[in-house]
Amino acid sequence: MSPRPYELKQRRSDMDATRIRIIVAAQRVLVGSDAFTLEAVAREAGVARVTVYDRFGGREALVEAIFDDLAELGGLTQLPDAFGQADPIAALERFVEIFCGFYSTHRLLLRRLHAMVVLGRSALGSSERDTRRLEGLRVLLGRVAEGGHPGADHADVVHAAHVLTGFAFIDAFAGAGADPVDVAPDVMALVKRVAKLD
Repeated sequence: MSPRPYELKQRRSDMDATRIRIIVAAQRVLVGSDAFTLEAVAREAGVARVTVYDRFGGREALVEAIFDDLAELGGLTQLPDAFGQADPIAALERFVEIFCGFYSTHRLLLRRLHAMVVLGRSALGSSERDTRRLEGLRVLLGRVAEGGHPGADHADVVHAAHVLTGFAFIDAFAGAGADPVDVAPDVMALVKRVAKLD
């Protein structure tokens, strides 16, 4: 006899709750521990290590799930709003605001994740995510160029805008005394200067 629909729904809900608990535990381990291991995450989540493997298949997939969770909670789901702006410079400004807001929301976690990449402790999908941000900038700066600012989409300009909108730059630029979201206008001013929009 097959399980009743409500039993399947309850099982799915329990699985989702366990997955969320593991992701939250992994975030706590990242911020509060020197060693980011699946054992530490399982201990923090109150589950067996095999449960973490069952849900994520390994450390890199868990880190990807953390990034996905951060992206949703940090507002990266608002990016279509930037691309939907009719004015190309307003679209670029919105893009910068969204990323600065994201970096602001998860600053400490992003520092730890970034450090793991720099130290070679994780391959992550950050290069793929960086490529998506680069492609977004290429599209937006292409629209700016078509709107009467030739050269705004030159490869060097796109590269510079990519660096200027990256977490490492914005985190350092904001420093200890400011929040990344507060420096969004300054970052945009730098992007405009590089693209010769002033």
